[in-house]
Amino acid sequence: MTALLAVLLAARVLELGPTRAQRESAATGLEFPFAARADQELTSATVRLAADGMEKLEVVVNDEPVAVLSGVDGTREVPVPKELLAERNSLGLRLKGADGSCAARPGAWRALKSVAVAVEADPTPLPDDLALLPLPFFDRGYDTDATVPIAFAATDEAPLAALAASWFAVDAPIPLTFEAHVGSLPDSRALVLVAGALEAARFGLPPPSGPSVRMIDHPLHPGSNVKLVVVAGRNRTELSTALQALATRTRRLAGPEVKLDAPAARTQPVPGEAPRWVGTAAEVPFSAYPGEHELSHEGSAPATLSLRFRVAPDVWLWPADFVALDLGWLARGSPRPRLDVEMNGDFVATLPDRDHGRARLRIPRDHLRGFNELLVHVHYPDPDPCAVAPAQGDPPHVEIAPDSVLHLEGARHFSMLPDLSLFAFDGWPFTRVADLSETAIVLPDRPAAAELGTALSIVARMAQVTGSVGTGVALLPASAASDEDLANRDVLVVGTPGDNAVVARWADRLPLRFENGAARVQGPPISLDLLGGLGPLLDQRRANELLSRSANVAAIAAIESPVTKGRSVVAVTAADPSRIPPFSAFLGYARARTRAGDLLLLAGDERAMFRVGGWFGLGQLDSWTEARWFLASHFLLLLPVAFVGAFAFAGDARRFFALKRKRRLAEGEQ
Repeated sequence: MTALLAVLLAARVLELGPTRAQRESAATGLEFPFAARADQELTSATVRLAADGMEKLEVVVNDEPVAVLSGVDGTREVPVPKELLAERNSLGLRLKGADGSCAARPGAWRALKSVAVAVEADPTPLPDDLALLPLPFFDRGYDTDATVPIAFAATDEAPLAALAASWFAVDAPIPLTFEAHVGSLPDSRALVLVAGALEAARFGLPPPSGPSVRMIDHPLHPGSNVKLVVVAGRNRTELSTALQALATRTRRLAGPEVKLDAPAARTQPVPGEAPRWVGTAAEVPFSAYPGEHELSHEGSAPATLSLRFRVAPDVWLWPADFVALDLGWLARGSPRPRLDVEMNGDFVATLPDRDHGRARLRIPRDHLRGFNELLVHVHYPDPDPCAVAPAQGDPPHVEIAPDSVLHLEGARHFSMLPDLSLFAFDGWPFTRVADLSETAIVLPDRPAAAELGTALSIVARMAQVTGSVGTGVALLPASAASDEDLANRDVLVVGTPGDNAVVARWADRLPLRFENGAARVQGPPISLDLLGGLGPLLDQRRANELLSRSANVAAIAAIESPVTKGRSVVAVTAADPSRIPPFSAFLGYARARTRAGDLLLLAGDERAMFRVGGWFGLGQLDSWTEARWFLASHFLLLLPVAFVGAFAFAGDARRFFALKRKRRLAEGEQ
């Protein structure tokens, strides 16, 4: 199926809700916005409702009644007339009584399980204008994830492709998966790298006249929304210049083509700091947090205020400690709402019932992540929804004070590695240096498309985490990756034992080993880490049980670098290159005994994480804290200490009681 036909048949189910606040609402109606992609026109829509016993419900689209449903129990579908659809749409649900009047039933929306709209759309042609980016690849207000094909002439241009993927992804608010196309142009929208007239001719494109970026029609789909974004130069040096200029993100992109000049020298990043991370050197108010946030709400409908932010993944506190949150708020108007505070899905507190004030809340260390979401749920008292609304002045207004502070200042930085949960979601420890200048990526000499795509997707993911383009990352073929080349770097290895010499070289050190196409878990030699308990041995057994149930296995495995102490090696591997899945397949819930692991398995439909190897520390702790942490993580050491202490106490007690008995006997003889 061609790309154009696939777009013509574009169909999608949009999950709209309801939210928890909407389920608890006493309102007689709920509103759900939906839209088409900016480069498509809606041709049909079908509302899908799932409920558990709702008596009578009216469906309204763009203020026009569409249907009245009675006895909604299970799933119901309601087609929407095409003439009612627009670019931006509103789906309304209204509670109705038997006679069609307003029906006020507190808690009625709890029976509403899901609301979705299945839409179909036709493409609309797009102009050649770079200002449209990230269209046509994704629409920020519509898509929840996207796949971006990237085409380049030869595998030795993979470092340039990594830089292009990092540039394109750095401001993307959704997960991106990159597909590598070497030597050919995909039949779809794509990001294309061109170095010289010969490469341009291979892709059927006009020759470049210098370092530039331009948007053009796909040669097979003129006058459509299937576009190519071409980064080009007359040679590889000029192509590199164009990509380095794009990486600075200082040039506004607009029009069909932009000529690019060599960028000025950039300052070196500070380890442990990144543009997208909240700093720990001093107090940082909410108003200075990177990104856009929803810190105010008007109206008496239930709402949720949100603050999404990142901190350095290695911010360290003793697990039993707390982070202080100095939270200010304002609630103006009547009625006064109830404000519930939540951090990363865990309830924190209900704010005092006052119009304004400040509260000092304690956030447990376990509730803090690399990526965090602070939510304030706004609940208003249940009114009489069918009463005539009185004349009102200004609507109720709620806001979180912009000078509120989460007190991370002075926090120490330390992490126990390997930790694949930190790698998967925060890119740690590779993102410790935001431009990835202390990162090496080792690929097979002749990487498969899946291996290239995985490497590009991981680099792009790291750019999203830090907010910085990975201009310093080194991509090396396995045959050229000597120990000297990998020294003093964190190393990402993508490939299999058969096609990547580095995977084969370190096979006896990795927690997962492939032999004759089969995978088995291997633990490290006996070490002090076993003094932390038998968990690694149990995890090794569980992992092998999982492997025995599936022949289709891919994995991410992590160890301390065999080349440089204190550095990490992370290997994305499988028995066969074709079995390496997109990096996104490793993300999401993984069954695990602990929150940190050194082996992440994707076996059939199962995802699980295990801790089978040892630990090492990255960062600095004071001597007393480091000693306490060592004993806490090697608690079996305390058993002989406790035994010696008990034996010494028993000896002292024996001598004490013997002396006391002797004195009593002497007193009895007198």
